[in-house]
Amino acid sequence: MKNTRVEAPAFWNRRSEVFDKQVLSVYENAYRKTVKRSATFLKEEDRVFEIGCGTGAATIPLSKYVKEITATDISKDMLQKAREKAEKLSKNNITFSMGELTEMEIELESYDVVTAYNVLLYMKNQDEVLKKIYEILKPGGIFLSATDCLGRNLSKDSVKKFWKSKLHLMPYVAFDTPISLMRKIQKNGFEVLEIVNLHKNPPNIFIAAKKK
Repeated sequence: MKNTRVEAPAFWNRRSEVFDKQVLSVYENAYRKTVKRSATFLKEEDRVFEIGCGTGAATIPLSKYVKEITATDISKDMLQKAREKAEKLSKNNITFSMGELTEMEIELESYDVVTAYNVLLYMKNQDEVLKKIYEILKPGGIFLSATDCLGRNLSKDSVKKFWKSKLHLMPYVAFDTPISLMRKIQKNGFEVLEIVNLHKNPPNIFIAAKKK
């Protein structure tokens, strides 16, 4: 059996070439809503850690609301595209770093906010990730996420992703429902402050949660 964790960076490197054109064209409104809702939970003095920044679709617009963002991804090509956008717009409060959250050495309780937009879907180790997020957040810190919940309103696209994942043609894909995802977040010590759907099909669920 192939090691999907090893393949994931290569998969997203390839996807970086078409991500903005193919994915953002479909999810443009959902990303806009994600930024708008996230902004209400941010403060000027916040230090933010972003998991899976991709090409910077949320990173760059959110940077104006906070002191600094550490934007991470497992794909060097995604990071490069995000970095180029940030440089073009003179966004000097964003630091880009390649790596997987659970393998990074991060000071405990060092961030005010952690974000994970459209990335939990592809994590087989969700509980491990959520535990790490909890650990690096300051007491009362905020976790913001947006996640396709393929376990609700099963679509042709969902079935396609299921089989591509099973055949190791793409990384692991989770089939959460909004409720199952919310319960995972709660189980790992968070109080859910807001949960709302940003996209019709598949449902793209925005969740704001607070570290207890």
